[in-house]
Amino acid sequence: MVNTVSGIDPEYPVGWYTAFIDSIPVGIYRTTIEGKLIFCNRAFAQLFGFEKVGDLTGYPVVKLYKNCKDRGLLIENIIKQGRVRDLPLYLVKRDGTPIVCSVSARAVLDDDGVVVYLDGVIREITDTEDEENHFITIAEDKTGETDFIFLLNLRGDMVDMNQAYAELLGFSKGELTGKSLFEFMVPQEKYHFPLFLSELLQSGEQEGILAIIDRGGARHYLGFHALLAEGKGGLHLIKVVAQEATERMKHHKQQLSRERLLGVKEMAGGVAHTLNQPLTIISNLLHEVLSGFDPHDHNYKRIVKIDTQIQKLNEIVRKIGAIKKYEAMEYVAGVRIVDIDKASRMKRGGEIR
Repeated sequence: MVNTVSGIDPEYPVGWYTAFIDSIPVGIYRTTIEGKLIFCNRAFAQLFGFEKVGDLTGYPVVKLYKNCKDRGLLIENIIKQGRVRDLPLYLVKRDGTPIVCSVSARAVLDDDGVVVYLDGVIREITDTEDEENHFITIAEDKTGETDFIFLLNLRGDMVDMNQAYAELLGFSKGELTGKSLFEFMVPQEKYHFPLFLSELLQSGEQEGILAIIDRGGARHYLGFHALLAEGKGGLHLIKVVAQEATERMKHHKQQLSRERLLGVKEMAGGVAHTLNQPLTIISNLLHEVLSGFDPHDHNYKRIVKIDTQIQKLNEIVRKIGAIKKYEAMEYVAGVRIVDIDKASRMKRGGEIR
């Protein structure tokens, strides 16, 4: 029995805020990070084919995803960014019917700053028309012959492309159709992909550099312009026009490398100059102190050890002042630092000293 005044199932606690939330025509929900549904309103339940909110009790949230990995990507981006807005996701109803939804969600933290819940709003954006009838015909596109053109659905799967793009990746058009662009992105850029889809859905247009890996493992940089393409049923396709930007990126990296080296050399020279004077004074004072000590005195050996360490510092300062190239090494937690030993080595007669 449904309360005809509030439109709320009696299983809900009575309260004005409950009536208000349940009357909102978009899905509202809260889940734990692990995927347990804590709360949802009636619109959320009906979106996924449930008659009552209570029918979702104990239902695994991950079963609402067409691809369970999408939930992992959603959580990863919310944890990194704090929230996502209008992120398109491919989900499924209780009976297995696929739907496309736009999700906006934020992280809820406990007193220790740990993410404990995800609060979200969800609405369906599935195009009810036959997408095949609304595809942009790649062959009729008037862009340049060197352009790479491809179409994505709202999930990021490739639904069509021109021959140049297929050849760039080393596949046939048939092999690429249905594959996600996510699969071809360089690993360190993949976590940006859901954000790219979310921002594109909001703004309708995006530009940038796309780093992809072809069938042979070679990396390509593409300067792209992406926009939402409109069909009868609404916005349901992403059209991307891209140009080869590998040489431009290579030149950019070389320029960054030169600037980095210049910065390292300037900083190294300044550090070496600043440290050299106090170290020289300390070393001279130690020698004066040692000259007045009996070699058999128990403090003599301690001062000698201090002097030895000062000499080591002098050698490090000398290497810092002799840095001629940029060489880095792994430190901890993915941080890279300048390798002073390698950066200060000079080639002489074909040998590295």
